[in-house]
Amino acid sequence: MFMEYAIAYLIATSTGLFFGLHDFTIRIASYGYQRSSNIVLLSLLAGFPVMLAFTLTVGFKIGGLNIMLLYALAGVVNFPLGRTSMYKSISRVGAGLASLLLSTSIVYNMFIGVLMGENLGAFQIIGSLLILASVAIAVSSNSGYNRLDPTGIIMGLIAGLLIALSIAIARLANIMGGDPVSGAFIAYTSGLLVEALITILRGNISYSLRETHKRYLGSVFIAGVLAALGQIARYIALATLGVSIVTPLQNIRPIIASIVSGTFSKYTGESLAIKLLISGILAFTGGILIYL
Repeated sequence: MFMEYAIAYLIATSTGLFFGLHDFTIRIASYGYQRSSNIVLLSLLAGFPVMLAFTLTVGFKIGGLNIMLLYALAGVVNFPLGRTSMYKSISRVGAGLASLLLSTSIVYNMFIGVLMGENLGAFQIIGSLLILASVAIAVSSNSGYNRLDPTGIIMGLIAGLLIALSIAIARLANIMGGDPVSGAFIAYTSGLLVEALITILRGNISYSLRETHKRYLGSVFIAGVLAALGQIARYIALATLGVSIVTPLQNIRPIIASIVSGTFSKYTGESLAIKLLISGILAFTGGILIYL
């Protein structure tokens, strides 16, 4: 039993590791490259085989039409909208700061829960204030990037809100009797299809591959696989530990993104900023308090 929980804790922690490395590789791919929609589509294509293999291994369970539509809606909100916003933020303000801005999704999620009738305690309030303080500290100066871009900051905050909404929609589908693993696959597939449709309507689906420099294609595909592995690790950990443990551990994401992006500044244009690391630790602590 001890080993089972120890492994589950490692897997839960690896969720934040995978997502933090994902942010770093997206930063490499988007550094000086503004067409975030192309990167979103390519990253989703890269992660799809991983999600498909995991779903087939665990088993796909078809739910009711309403449940499937909710999962599909969650996917559209999360990927074509949320991931695009996140990638725009990463390209403008760097992986470290964008990842920290994304941690506000925990605060958004908490307030969505309050609107749905959940109680709000002292720890939740303190945790929220810590996360908001971490963002305020991070954006108060350059924080590891050569300039602060208001658009990039706003896009990061919007991405956090969209991801929180996606989680809330998927949670509603779970409450209605949906299967989380199958739901994740439906959400991923719907997000991929909608993103591909958007690219086709723009008339540049083949242009996406030609325009993206070969040097960065590898980073995009690695990022897509890392994001898919992060989602899978989260579901495996949730089966043993529950959301109150997995979500805070996942919030090491901005710390990982800041350290790796700062270490490899040659490829990211970021520096290892102490202020950003302190902000990441504050956000991590706030996430723990919210789920106490």
